[in-house]
Amino acid sequence: MKKLSILLILVLVCACTVRKEEKVKDEDKFSIEYSIEDGHIFEYSKINDILDIFSDGTGIVYFANSDDEISIEFTSIVNDCFSKKKDIKINYYNPFNIKNNNTKYYRELLNHIGENTVEDENLNPSLEIPSLYFVKDGKIIDYVSSTGYSMDQLEKKNVKNKIKKEIDKKYKQYKSA
Repeated sequence: MKKLSILLILVLVCACTVRKEEKVKDEDKFSIEYSIEDGHIFEYSKINDILDIFSDGTGIVYFANSDDEISIEFTSIVNDCFSKKKDIKINYYNPFNIKNNNTKYYRELLNHIGENTVEDENLNPSLEIPSLYFVKDGKIIDYVSSTGYSMDQLEKKNVKNKIKKEIDKKYKQYKSA
């Protein structure tokens, strides 16, 4: 009887123990997904927030897909370009699901982006991934994408520096608009 009581107490103690799960912060999650250091400038955004920026808002919007090696490399380049600037926040959104399912959100996003798209294999407008948009008062000031660059090219220092200069130039236009 004594053994049964001890066993029952142990079962109750184990059953009542609260399991503490650690929640991964968005910043850490992004760092892991894109293999970049902590302290990056990207902030997860919802599609409605992105659409608000393109509608009549102001901000820098970044589209990428962490399952794509070009997106991972391009993200590192973008982060390097802005990491030393203070008070920069880049609104990040992974459009993979809305793009593949051609949702109303994706069609609305394409409508906002307008001529700043590429054609897919069916000659339909398509969002470039990865791409970085500079938007002020709902107007796209300019954008930068990885189109035309292979993975091999993106790994070369001279190409990285060329892209960083392009981003910096377009950021200055955005700030002065």
